Amino acid sequence: MRSKSWLAHPITAVLFLLAAAWCVYWPGLGGGFLFDDHSNLALLGMYGVVDDWQTFWLYLLSGFSGPTGRPVSHLSFLIDANHWPADPWPFKRTNVLIHLATGVLLFGLMRSLLLASGQSAARAGGIAAVAMGLWLLHPFWVSTTLYVVQRMAQLAALFSVAGLWLWVEWRRRCPPQANWRAWTVAVVAVWGFGLLAVLSKENGALLPALVLVLEVTILAAMDQRLGQQPGRSFRGLRWVVLGLPLALLALYVARSVPALLAGEAGNRDFTPFERLLTQGRILWDYVFNILLPRPYPGGLFNDDIRLSTGPFTPWITALAWLAWIALVAWAIRVRRGHPFVAAAVLFFLAGHLLESTFIQLELYFEHRSYLPAMLLGLPLALWWLTRAPVPKDIRIAVPVGVLLLLAAMTFMRADLWSSPYLQALKWAKVSPESPRAQHHLANFWWETGNVAEAVRLNDRAIALDPDGLPWRMTRVMYACRDESLAGSPERAIDAVVKALGHAPRVGAVAAQQTETLLDYLMSGDCGEWSRPEAILAMMDRLTAERDMDGGRLERLLWQRGALLHLRRNEPRQAAENLRHLVAATDDRGVALRSAAMLASHGHYRLALDLLEDDWPEGRVGGRISIDRVRHWYIERTGYYQQEREHLEALMREDEANERDRVPRLLALP
Repeated sequence: MRSKSWLAHPITAVLFLLAAAWCVYWPGLGGGFLFDDHSNLALLGMYGVVDDWQTFWLYLLSGFSGPTGRPVSHLSFLIDANHWPADPWPFKRTNVLIHLATGVLLFGLMRSLLLASGQSAARAGGIAAVAMGLWLLHPFWVSTTLYVVQRMAQLAALFSVAGLWLWVEWRRRCPPQANWRAWTVAVVAVWGFGLLAVLSKENGALLPALVLVLEVTILAAMDQRLGQQPGRSFRGLRWVVLGLPLALLALYVARSVPALLAGEAGNRDFTPFERLLTQGRILWDYVFNILLPRPYPGGLFNDDIRLSTGPFTPWITALAWLAWIALVAWAIRVRRGHPFVAAAVLFFLAGHLLESTFIQLELYFEHRSYLPAMLLGLPLALWWLTRAPVPKDIRIAVPVGVLLLLAAMTFMRADLWSSPYLQALKWAKVSPESPRAQHHLANFWWETGNVAEAVRLNDRAIALDPDGLPWRMTRVMYACRDESLAGSPERAIDAVVKALGHAPRVGAVAAQQTETLLDYLMSGDCGEWSRPEAILAMMDRLTAERDMDGGRLERLLWQRGALLHLRRNEPRQAAENLRHLVAATDDRGVALRSAAMLASHGHYRLALDLLEDDWPEGRVGGRISIDRVRHWYIERTGYYQQEREHLEALMREDEANERDRVPRLLALP
């Protein structure tokens, strides 16, 4: 490549690619919030508008997605709004900007790796620009970038790439010695950026493993080329800086090993071993979608994946894992002779160690490859631009054409995200065996008034997954709307009660779905089944079939039951329900809200009695978690005590005003 080539001006190429990425993602900014966006972003309004330090810290410490609470990700949401509900456009805009920023850091990382391999500065910049563009413009990342809550995965990747770039730049510029500067850079690169990554999303803990991959491949080849061997002190530095966090991560993952050995499914439809077997096939699916991109893959619905219940069920399971084992063995063997290929393979697998093994997460999500796939284009770009036996014009034209093709597919997919109805229609068509995709589309037909089509699609979801709670509960609403199309509400309610009653454990998602159903029934839109006594009878049947252990479902039933008793003017039964609720939660906020519920219906004395009861201790689990930090902050600031005193003062004032109003009414002529 001569200096006249556009690849000799990598900064210009990078700026062009960033502008292209912004343009192709622009249509998707007009889309709305989806699924987990609502539950996570609702924290913005949990304590009112986040406009002072107290609400700021309470908001930041209230995350529930993972053991860390992911406070860095929640902090970033304040860039876009400090209240809820909010406009989705700023959130999606910030996600796209984070994607672009990650692309810039990735360019820097890959340029440093190429320089470490002995490439000239001009050539390294051009190759890195092409490789960065292959990742930046790939349509597979649209669901990560435009799904607001996946900012958590984006930020974990952003900080991980920043840490990797700092490590590689230091290793490239400095001899492998363990002086104080080396310790400082190493600790900042791995522990500093690693902490930011973990507090964005837990898979940021894999940063030391990713550094180790680069150390044993590209950086080891660099040391060999330069004739420098890391001394004992430097090896000790690596053992501490990389080995200590990896040991802690191994201890954390080891907690899930008993469930793997025991074959416990928990609240999933598969055991940890079945998940591990299935991931061998899924990892290849990720690779195929990256190497052979399509504008319209399955999106967010991937519940139609066939589970691997054994090494040969289906038979391709064993073949997939044998292929991975062979590929890893080959990569390790050629890591010095072909360091970039080995690094890409090992980096991809190391990046999947947490989310794509036996930990009981959902089987498949595109965003899980967002960070692991970052180096896959680098060996391709390096080979094509330096060694491919083709004329110069073709050598330049092919990557330009590939980048334009990727940009076109990304534009098409982003444009689909701007239209929720067309998006649902496409997802249902691409994934006809996905009950979630059919149910999602059914909701749109329901909203437009096409009940018949909504019922058909929802019944299709039931046929695909007879035990699925969302479609069973939706069937109740459809039956309430039109019995001639959806059957009797009584039969639909019986099916829901049976499914919930036999469920060994009801998690947060199922509890939220039950809440939606109860709210629908209580809205009065289901005829006789919306009467408080009918809903209470249904809830009594459900509690009779379950062991009331104070779980999410039970707490929901106590709370909604109290509200129904208040509607029937049965305040003492409502107060009894709320006492059960408060005792089961150990949450002082629940006690305050329960008292406020009674007071809002005019039962001040019962509300005050509830406040005067012994307060829950607010206990949290023994392990370190965001819940413990929030509990410490609340205790330190006396937040709940202040709220309790304020609420009690308001209720006593209202009670006094109520007593004064009665004599005045009696005195009226």
